[in-house]
Amino acid sequence: MTSKQLNNWAVYRLSKFTRENSTFESEREGYVQPEHVPRSLNSDISYFGVGGKRAVFHMGNSVRMISKPMGTPDVHELVLSNEEFQKKEQNKEDVYRGTILNRTPGDFSHITDDEHFLRSIIAEETGENSFSVVVITGISNEHINYLKEDFDEWTRELAHIYHYYIHGVNGNCKTSIFQRSDDLPKIDILVTLYASKSPRQMNLRDVEDDMQTLFINAAKDTFEFRAETSEKGIVEGVLRYHPFLYDRETYPKDPYVKPAPVDDDDDEREVGAIGQARGKRDIFECFWNGRLIPYTTISE
Repeated sequence: MTSKQLNNWAVYRLSKFTRENSTFESEREGYVQPEHVPRSLNSDISYFGVGGKRAVFHMGNSVRMISKPMGTPDVHELVLSNEEFQKKEQNKEDVYRGTILNRTPGDFSHITDDEHFLRSIIAEETGENSFSVVVITGISNEHINYLKEDFDEWTRELAHIYHYYIHGVNGNCKTSIFQRSDDLPKIDILVTLYASKSPRQMNLRDVEDDMQTLFINAAKDTFEFRAETSEKGIVEGVLRYHPFLYDRETYPKDPYVKPAPVDDDDDEREVGAIGQARGKRDIFECFWNGRLIPYTTISE
């Protein structure tokens, strides 16, 4: 990110409308709708930055953004923290005003002894053309325990969220060579957990049981559709057919979702069937610019 883009990421509740019409010089970088590509895999998922800040302060109490855009010599660095917000509020200062540090790659002279672990991260910058590093500190014990103990679960969820960036527009299809994406995206998301002497590592491309993979390969048929709005917006959708075949459901089970209770008085219940497939779950999951929006669905 450039210094201006990093500033825009940090501004709270900054919509595309205030960006385009803002009286602040740093916010006059108007939003340009990217060219449409299938599944909207345009990497424009983080332009407004709202989700990033929410995720950061849900997990911890401080974030350090370090970024160097392609073709520039400087590294841009910004720190946001709850502690600084509280100090500024007590001193009646502008809470949401901060300073972006511009420095040379590999320079960690500003890092204190309390943050010595950052020195090795910054030392790796030398020779890199571009990069972005997000360092979250002050992570709650609840989240630390989850990251340590449920590595397979949260990497599986990440593989679901970024499924089409990882596997291409047709997803991780294993049942037909004709459905496989011709031009696989050159995106590898490698997750490494350093919680013991033996780090755990997972490339999200290697996850085989995320829900999108299960949906795609269990479906007996699919129906794709596309709708355009009067404002030139484009919505693409996929309906997948999962019939009841040979005394079993073809709708895949999510191991992390508890099944809905079955009504004993339901006359339509099949003999021998264990619960319902989709049950009362929502029909559509929603993706924004190719990435799943968690907890956002369409029910009818």
